[in-house]
Amino acid sequence: MTTPVTDPVTVPARPPASRFAVAGTVAALVLTWLTAIAVDFSFADLVENLARRNLVVEGLLQPDVTQLWSERSRTAFVETLQLAVIGTATGGLASLPLALWATDYGNPNVPLRTLVRTFNNVVRSVPDLLWALLFVTAVGIGALPGLLALFFFSIAVVSKLTADTLDGVDRGPIEAAQASGAGLTAMLRTAVVPQILPAYSSFVLYGFELNLRASAVLGLVGAGGIGSRIEFFRGRGEWSEVWGLVLMFFAVVFLVERVSISLRRRLV
Repeated sequence: MTTPVTDPVTVPARPPASRFAVAGTVAALVLTWLTAIAVDFSFADLVENLARRNLVVEGLLQPDVTQLWSERSRTAFVETLQLAVIGTATGGLASLPLALWATDYGNPNVPLRTLVRTFNNVVRSVPDLLWALLFVTAVGIGALPGLLALFFFSIAVVSKLTADTLDGVDRGPIEAAQASGAGLTAMLRTAVVPQILPAYSSFVLYGFELNLRASAVLGLVGAGGIGSRIEFFRGRGEWSEVWGLVLMFFAVVFLVERVSISLRRRLV
């Protein structure tokens, strides 16, 4: 008995990955060029404008390093760290129940669940700078509007990331807890929170990094922190002092980011 001979299956060759890379690069360049035409962008105007900002460039080349040990600058940096820590801690604590109550198994009440999801969406749609402007208008200039802005910004970031993690939890422990007669709070505490706790802790640390950077920007609109000090010198045209503060802030942010990344890697 002879075995029939079958023709080998021909698999079409895939184009090399380099072609996709070249095509993507060309598409990005074309899109950038079209955007520049649409907004009337000109490199010549950019160079000319930069040449007019001699004081800004001189300040960058000769930053005032005395800001590193200036008492007022240290006070502003301490306030910035306080705003970031308190805003992250309070916003992170509020984010966990808001994320849990936005799930079907964490909140079986449909109208309440819809209300929580709507609130989360509204908070996420407002940028941190707009929060700061709103609270500066409401309560005045100072650290309080900055703290409130970072509180809501933390809720926006941490609740969104935590909610994405909650969508992929294992439903087995949840069903087991419900079958044993556990209440809603007990089920969430024993079957859900332990699954997301490492990721949630990592999200809170990531939120702290974002808040630390955002606190400098919020100060530009009167919400306290080192941004208020930077805006003070910028308004007076003292660019050496501005760049001294920027370098100091960069060093602090870089150190905090390194520590945060190390901790987050251990958590996840």
